[in-house]
Amino acid sequence: MPATALQHFNEDITRAKALLAHAEPLPVATPEQQLLRSDILRSAWMFSIGALDAYFCDAYTDAVAAAIIAKSRLAAVELPESFLNIKFPIRAILEEYDYANWRWRMAARDLMERENVLSFETIQKLFNKFCRKGHKFFHDLIEKWLGHADARQRLFGTTKAKYDKLTDKDKDQARKYAVSQLGDRFEELFQRRHDCIHNCDRPRRKPQELSASGTVLKAIQDVEFFVCRCDEHITTEFREFLLGCKCTAAIANGVGY
Repeated sequence: MPATALQHFNEDITRAKALLAHAEPLPVATPEQQLLRSDILRSAWMFSIGALDAYFCDAYTDAVAAAIIAKSRLAAVELPESFLNIKFPIRAILEEYDYANWRWRMAARDLMERENVLSFETIQKLFNKFCRKGHKFFHDLIEKWLGHADARQRLFGTTKAKYDKLTDKDKDQARKYAVSQLGDRFEELFQRRHDCIHNCDRPRRKPQELSASGTVLKAIQDVEFFVCRCDEHITTEFREFLLGCKCTAAIANGVGY
């Protein structure tokens, strides 16, 4: 798959980290200074979630376009019904482009133009069509993610060391709980971004407290962990998806554009 989505995410999450670094040493002697510092911390939070949203939109655009490009290069490719039901804007298909492959990228981009990917349900709906049985988001992945060197207990409600000591039955329950915890954590992150965007972080009479830079750092770390693990999985599964559609390895390896 094209690496543009992850490249842009890395650039955008770096911008979020720069905002956090800028906010940390700012003075807080007056209420005005405190509010300014908090607002820069809010900006860092919003940038991190915006980076996540943009990544998933771009990754889906890339996957859809790459699958169609593979089909255009090899007629024997058989895309599944779940893929054939994707509806493209007619105008994007009829436009003239300097490069033929850009027709499909632009059509896919138009498809996502007014969408956001700020829920686990949406991620599953978009990307599970490209995943093999037993490799679906998120329950099938949670054990591997728990064992990652960068995994944090706040994301999963447990650690690999604790998980490894469980019986098989208890491990199944722990995986379900870990998925639930992961969903709750990102619902919290998404909601705070929503509050910042829609009411300047003032869901009630005054702005919510946000003075601890560590709180924002954890949000950024969790977003970065999540997107990087998802990107690794999507990259692996998308190649398997193409091969399973009777695409040759040579074409599967070269659907960049």
